[in-house]
Amino acid sequence: MTITKNAALNGIEVSFPSKPAASIIEALKAQGFRWHRKKSLWYAKSTPERLEAVQHLEDQPAQLLEAPAKSAPTHGVKVGDLFSITWGYEQTNNDFFQVIALVGKQSVRIRQVTPEVLERIPCSHMSEDVRYKVPEPGEMLPPCTYSVFIKDEEKGDVKRLTETAYGPAFRVEGHLATLYKGETLYNSWYA
Repeated sequence: MTITKNAALNGIEVSFPSKPAASIIEALKAQGFRWHRKKSLWYAKSTPERLEAVQHLEDQPAQLLEAPAKSAPTHGVKVGDLFSITWGYEQTNNDFFQVIALVGKQSVRIRQVTPEVLERIPCSHMSEDVRYKVPEPGEMLPPCTYSVFIKDEEKGDVKRLTETAYGPAFRVEGHLATLYKGETLYNSWYA
């Protein structure tokens, strides 16, 4: 826990290395502290009572900090897993998303990626079956230079996992993204 006096704003700022326990948050709220989302800290106008209350919290044992989540998401999804969506009307497109972080038990953080093409099998003059390389465990693909589905490619988007007949999946702009395991995908285009 770090306590900082902000002289310019006549305030007290309190930050933690990880999320504090609910009892600490309630104590801060009771003293009039508010959460600053952008700076990731608690703040309030400086008064002798508030300063004393915060210093008392600082003396609390370290176990009052909330333990980090240890459980992985259900459905067996891991960081580095590749998901795909197939979409289109007059043409068929395939887009890919890689899991860059696990978020709680039911969600993942993803970003759009372009895996390497391993094989192209022509079906007609305007279609083909394509097989893409599945990343090795721990291999992270670079984000797409331009993504239609993800606003911030560096941070990615958080998506909630569901279990479907196709295995673990999540929704991207109405499309169902399913786990990609190296199977061939149909791709088509028009002139």
